Amino acid sequence: MIYLVLFWEYFKVGLFTIGGGYAMLPLVTQIVTKHNWLTEQQLIDFIGVAESTPGPFAINLATFVGNTVGSATSLGVFGGILGSLIATFAVVLPSLVIIIVVTLLFDKFRSNRYVRGALKGIRPVVVGLILSAVFTVAAKVILPEFDFKHIRADGVSQFNWISLIIICVFAPLSQIRIQGKKIHPICLILLSAVIGIVLFGAFRLQQ
Repeated sequence: MIYLVLFWEYFKVGLFTIGGGYAMLPLVTQIVTKHNWLTEQQLIDFIGVAESTPGPFAINLATFVGNTVGSATSLGVFGGILGSLIATFAVVLPSLVIIIVVTLLFDKFRSNRYVRGALKGIRPVVVGLILSAVFTVAAKVILPEFDFKHIRADGVSQFNWISLIIICVFAPLSQIRIQGKKIHPICLILLSAVIGIVLFGAFRLQQ
C-alpha cells in the first residue's frame, strides 16, 4: 500500500511541477511531512545530497525519498530499492508523456496563443515556488530550531551565524567570472563540503 501512495504522490509532483527541481520543493515538503516520511531536517540533508550528486536534482531527491520510505518497510534493503524505482519512475512519468505529446504537436503548440498565454501566466508562479523553496531551506539552515507553526523566542536565539556567513560568501562566488567563465558549481559544492568537514566536523562548531 505504501508503494501505491508513494507512486501517486510523486506522480502528482511530476505532473504539477513546472520550472524544474527547485519548484517541486514546496510540494515535496508538504508530502513528506504529511505522511511523516521525513523530518524537515532530513529533507534539508537530502536536498544537499541530491544537489551534490550527479544527475538531475529532482530525480535524485525522488530516489532518496523513495529509498527511505521503502527501507522502512518489512522488505528492508529490497524495499528501499523498490521505493527508489517507484518514486523515480512516478516523478518522470508525467513529463515523459507530456514531452512526447508536445513533440508530436510542437508546431501547433508553439503557435497557439492560448498555450503561450498559459505559459506566460505560469512563469511568475514558478518564480514564486522557487523563492518559497529557497526561503524554506534557508530558514531551516539559518534558524534550525525555529518553528513557524509555534514561534518561540528560544528558536530565534539559535541563529546559525556560520551558515549565514557561508551563504553570503558563496552567493557572490557563484557569480564571479574568471577569464569570462563563472566558477563551476561542482567546485563550489566540493569547497563547501570541505569547509563543512573542517568547521562542523573537525572543530565541532555549533550547527
